[in-house]
Amino acid sequence: MGFLLLKILIITHLVFVGIYTTLIFTRRSTLTPANILPILFIPFFSIISVIAADLIFLFKKPGDVTDPIETLSLSEDIYWKSIKKRNEAQNIVPLEEALIINDRLTRKKLILEMLLDDPMKNINILLLARENNDADTAHYANTTIVKIQRDFQLQVQQLSFEHEANPDNIDILNRYIEALGNFIDSGLSEAFLLERQRIAFADLLEKKIGLDGGNKEPLLKKIRNCLELKDINATVEANEILKQSFPDDEQTWISALWISVAGHDAVRLEETINEINRRKIDWSLSGKEQISTWVQV
Repeated sequence: MGFLLLKILIITHLVFVGIYTTLIFTRRSTLTPANILPILFIPFFSIISVIAADLIFLFKKPGDVTDPIETLSLSEDIYWKSIKKRNEAQNIVPLEEALIINDRLTRKKLILEMLLDDPMKNINILLLARENNDADTAHYANTTIVKIQRDFQLQVQQLSFEHEANPDNIDILNRYIEALGNFIDSGLSEAFLLERQRIAFADLLEKKIGLDGGNKEPLLKKIRNCLELKDINATVEANEILKQSFPDDEQTWISALWISVAGHDAVRLEETINEINRRKIDWSLSGKEQISTWVQV
């Protein structure tokens, strides 16, 4: 009789563990996956403990608290919403820390306030938040990312039509280059589209360089873009123009080092280092740091 009772209790305990494991992974309990093993290996007492923990959280929760994510309607265009500045002083918490705060409502409130203020400024954190183990946080981040992607796509598409209709309009060309470059740099472009976008970007930059060869920015953008495309010949060509037009600019020689390293060209690297040592270049602190692996100036 005693063995039968013990058997019933063990089975009941295992059923309870199974139910609570489901509740934890569907985020209907305040507990975390780390609590599952203690629940499993501490029979009977763990049942009372976890129920008590959830009841305490439930009764401590204010009745008028609203979920800042769940109360937002997507029709309200959350990407463009901004939070009004509060008159009273407030604590500033880095967004990376907000992602690891244990309290669910506090975490979402902080993330909303910081990301809605300027989601573009926090793209990397949005990408991180998309993998967060809190379902609502991940859902909000993913929704915002999709919104930004759609905005980029519409902007680039519109400028593509405008450029096609007015191929000689330099203002449209500049805006098209800026928009497509921002989309590429955001890291939000789908992998299967990224290479096509970079090829289109290279064509636009080539046209810009042809119209305004005295501007170093399109040349630097071309070098960075072609390095990603592994088109070393195109980067060398652009860098030669930089050397002729901006021989004492640090960016010219930083780019030359990048190209040598990316192309695994030891001879070109040595020649570049020797040329850097011969020239009197006014190096910034950032420039010195970028070349410190290969040359000390």
